Amino acid sequence: MIMRLFELKEQQRLSTATSFMKKIEDFKEVSRRSDEEECLRKKQELEERLVPKRESQVDVERTIQRLQDEARQRFQQKEDQIDQKLKEIKSIQEKELQEDLKKKTLELHVAEAKRRKGMSSSKLESLLKLLNESVTACKERDAFLQTVQMKLDRVTALKAQFQVVVNNVNHEDPLNSAIRSENIVKQVEDLVEVIRDDIAKNNAIVQEKNASSKHQQPQPALPSSGVMPVTSSAVKQEHRNDQHGRLEKKTHDSKEGHEDLDFIRREDLAVYSQLQAELRQYEANTAAFSGDLSLKTLRFELQKAVLHPVNEISDQSGQHLQDKLDRLRSLLQGNAVHVGSRMVRATEHPGGLEYCTNLLARRLVAQGEDQVNVNPKAAFPIAAIITELWLEFPVFGRLVLAHFYRQCPYLVPYYLPQQEGQSNEDYYKSLGYRYSGGKVEQQPTYLKRMSGVVRLYAAVLISLPRRNQRHPHGLEHAWRYLAALLNLSPRNDITAAILVEFLTVAGSAMSKEYGRQFQKMLHLICTEYFTMIRNVTPKGSGGGPVTRLEEFLHESITKGGISPPAGQLSPRFW
Repeated sequence: MIMRLFELKEQQRLSTATSFMKKIEDFKEVSRRSDEEECLRKKQELEERLVPKRESQVDVERTIQRLQDEARQRFQQKEDQIDQKLKEIKSIQEKELQEDLKKKTLELHVAEAKRRKGMSSSKLESLLKLLNESVTACKERDAFLQTVQMKLDRVTALKAQFQVVVNNVNHEDPLNSAIRSENIVKQVEDLVEVIRDDIAKNNAIVQEKNASSKHQQPQPALPSSGVMPVTSSAVKQEHRNDQHGRLEKKTHDSKEGHEDLDFIRREDLAVYSQLQAELRQYEANTAAFSGDLSLKTLRFELQKAVLHPVNEISDQSGQHLQDKLDRLRSLLQGNAVHVGSRMVRATEHPGGLEYCTNLLARRLVAQGEDQVNVNPKAAFPIAAIITELWLEFPVFGRLVLAHFYRQCPYLVPYYLPQQEGQSNEDYYKSLGYRYSGGKVEQQPTYLKRMSGVVRLYAAVLISLPRRNQRHPHGLEHAWRYLAALLNLSPRNDITAAILVEFLTVAGSAMSKEYGRQFQKMLHLICTEYFTMIRNVTPKGSGGGPVTRLEEFLHESITKGGISPPAGQLSPRFW
């Protein structure tokens, strides 16, 4: 019983303790929750009081930062402005220094150009005076001067060009005209020397003839070919005096050294030899420039300055052709020209201008083989460019003529004979044949190339210079060439090929210029000379060029004249 009571008491005690502990736990939980709520409330109150202060502080900091950035930016702008002003002042000072230096350099160049032009003028006057004295002292002057008339005319043309160059003032490059005037004087000097030598030789021959053959009379003789030799002077005289009704016949001097050869006239041989000598000398003068490895880049740029406009020459339009002429003229004047994205000047190095002049002359003549050969109408715009440049640059014209004669000696006319000991390959190369792999090219290919060169040359002869200027190598040379050709015995194929090409291009213009005299020459070709061509044409050879010549002559007789060549530029083309 006592144990039961003890257990009941213990259970009550434990229950009371448990209840008390539960109350304590409940109180703790309530306190904890109350503390958290109070803490949260106070925290919220504190945050509510602090937030306005925090936003204001951020605004202040941002404002301060913005003001600092603006201050730094204004300071940097002022520094940049100061630097820009300093740069502008420095640039102005440098520009003023450059302008002042350029002005002083230009003044020195002007003075130097004036001095050199004065020296050139004095030298030219001395040369002309010397030439006049030599001409005055020439024996049998009237007859002899006809043989050097072309050289005398060239001296006159160079004198006129000299006056133009001397009076021309190039404010950008004053020395350019001085250099050109000196080049012209050098050409005149060379010509005067040649003419004086010719006069001295003539005087010696006349003196010897008078001494040894005082009472002998030369026997006139017809040419071996039976063709009447005709000179341009004879044509002009007959043109003025039509009542004569026939071409004059030349007689040959029977004395040694004066008779014409069967393959070239001696007068033409002298001109040919002189031109080839000039060309070789010109090439020798540019050899140092051509062979200098350090100038390879400059040579390449100059080649492009020449070849690009040459390859673009066409009858596309007058403006197009004028552009090509302006570019080539500017190059030969020594001015800076565009080559791609950079500028290049032929006078950058001694020999550069001469290199360009010879390269241009050679490439234009080569267009006869390369382009005119394929497109016959292309001859006329190329010929127009050659004529215009020839008028302004006589040296260029002489080089063009020399290259024409080197490329196609039949234009002299000159039937080159094979020299003793000369190999067949060397001989055929001298005639203009090409070799590949040790084999000579086929005859039809050769004839076609030569025909292209002849067509281009004939196109130059009939090309009409602009501004009514006198042609530097016009129709009088066409008459001289045709007359000289008819006084040589024809050769198989080549004579017929070049004759039909030459007449096709120049025949119409010659007919208008010389009228009945040209008709008589054409009649001579149709009868006697064509028979001679037939006789030298092997039977069974096909005779392609001979057939074309026969058809051309037949058509000309049927139509009563020669039609103007297809593709010829009109006088107002550009």
